[in-house]
Amino acid sequence: MRILMLAPLQKENFEKIETHFPDDEFNYSSGLTVTQDLIDECDVIVGNTGNYVNINKENIQLLMLHSAGSDSYIKPGRMHPHTKLTNASGTYGKAIAEHVIGMILTLNKNLKVYTHHMEQHLWQSVSIGKEIYQSTVLIVGLGDIGYELAKRLKAFDCKIVGVKRTNSSLPPYIDELYTTDHIDAILPQADFVILALPQTEETVHMFDKKRLLLMKKDAVLINVGRGSAIVTNDLVDVLKSGHLYGVGLDVVEDEPLSIEHKLWDFENVLITPHASGGYVWASARNYFTDLVIRNLKHFQNHEPLENEVDFQTGYRKIIEYK
Repeated sequence: MRILMLAPLQKENFEKIETHFPDDEFNYSSGLTVTQDLIDECDVIVGNTGNYVNINKENIQLLMLHSAGSDSYIKPGRMHPHTKLTNASGTYGKAIAEHVIGMILTLNKNLKVYTHHMEQHLWQSVSIGKEIYQSTVLIVGLGDIGYELAKRLKAFDCKIVGVKRTNSSLPPYIDELYTTDHIDAILPQADFVILALPQTEETVHMFDKKRLLLMKKDAVLINVGRGSAIVTNDLVDVLKSGHLYGVGLDVVEDEPLSIEHKLWDFENVLITPHASGGYVWASARNYFTDLVIRNLKHFQNHEPLENEVDFQTGYRKIIEYK
């Protein structure tokens, strides 16, 4: 195979992959600098490509994204009909789960306020706060991120309520499970609402003003899925009205968030620049490296691929491996 590596891994990760495939040819570039010539001369691409290159090419047999999101790749005409597509689901859950808990604790324990107090050399306590302990946490989107979050939040003795697209048996660490058509009935029960959704037609603007106002007045909302899940202007209006204890956003509808945007100015809003996942984290690099090795072997052996994307739904196909 002629394998084009675009994923932002480190030298030791690339070396590990190559040792498993000594008879194959590897070329290296990045999604921002890859040339059309390199695209035209490969059989497999590992990593995301920029929009400036044409990947609707017959020679590309497999594209393995280093992102969990695949919505821009399943659009008609973007890829050749026979090219298989996989995503990186499973790669980011551990890192993002830690980020979410950090956001919750920062908002709950007023750490953002105390950071400002430190800058002013001010010894002054804040008389409000929240606890995670024995709270009801609603996780909307039960992929890898949702499961890793549930596992960790169980240590706080939380009641974990999950929402997913389709019915299934009760997963580990989840106390109650509902499909998305029941979300309005369960939102008012949650102390914390965590969005870990992919971007699909069903998830865009899922949280508008009406739905945000269904949440408890002192609830905390965290979004680490896709920014499109929340109507940004509605969120601003809801915050202005004094509804919600706090909001943590690692993703927003239009990135990067403009310098003059009103969201920056709310004391009870914590914003990070889409930084909760990514390959700065060893857990992500190592998981994705092993996933690439497994999937290249599956591909060579004509076996089902892990995380193969269904072009109709935008979600990965579920394959059971023994």
